[in-house]
Amino acid sequence: MIALAKREFFDSFKSIKSLLIILFTTVVSWQTAQYLSSNPLLIQEAAVQGKESEFVTAVTAFMVIALGFLFVFSVSHDIINKEIESKTIRLLVTKKPRSHIMLGKFLGTLLFWVAIFTISYLVTAIIAQVWVTIEYLKMVSFLTYIVGMVFLVSTLVERTKLTMFIGVFAGVLLPILGIASVMVDKWWMTVIEYLLPYTYTEKGFLMIIPFLMGLSFFFVATKIMNRKDL
Repeated sequence: MIALAKREFFDSFKSIKSLLIILFTTVVSWQTAQYLSSNPLLIQEAAVQGKESEFVTAVTAFMVIALGFLFVFSVSHDIINKEIESKTIRLLVTKKPRSHIMLGKFLGTLLFWVAIFTISYLVTAIIAQVWVTIEYLKMVSFLTYIVGMVFLVSTLVERTKLTMFIGVFAGVLLPILGIASVMVDKWWMTVIEYLLPYTYTEKGFLMIIPFLMGLSFFFVATKIMNRKDL
């Protein structure tokens, strides 16, 4: 399982899309950090208002909240169904239990995405000389939710081209719905508000909920995988 997680982690860095995303997040964070370092008064003013943590982590938080679904789906949408389409899953299940395969892939994929945004977070935090643990944990919780959803979709839908389409559609639509559900006080937005992770990350003590929801998605995906006829 650990070996599979390591392989999934390092293999994720080999795609062009992954490298472009890493380049994008790093450059954006670097430019933001450079701007903050050349304008220290901005951080001081934010600190006076008690919003220093929100100010420094705003760029990384925006990339995760607004682009996280699109990034993760674009790279990892076929994490399970590509193995089914290519029949390589049959070779894997002869060596390891399906639950171990799923867990190894899940851990490797989650660590990959956490690593990407940790780099982004560190670039800003080091130059601005501010580290906010609670905001970092919110990011990890949010990413766990997304990765869990990707695993569920990739397990349910066996065609990789279809999951790519679903991923692009979900990557654009879900952030819009999630942000709107937090900002718009309408009864018909309540279901969306509690199904998506946005409202929970607004409140620090509830940030564990998206993490648990992501694990629940993964658990359901594993149950489905165990019953699949390969």
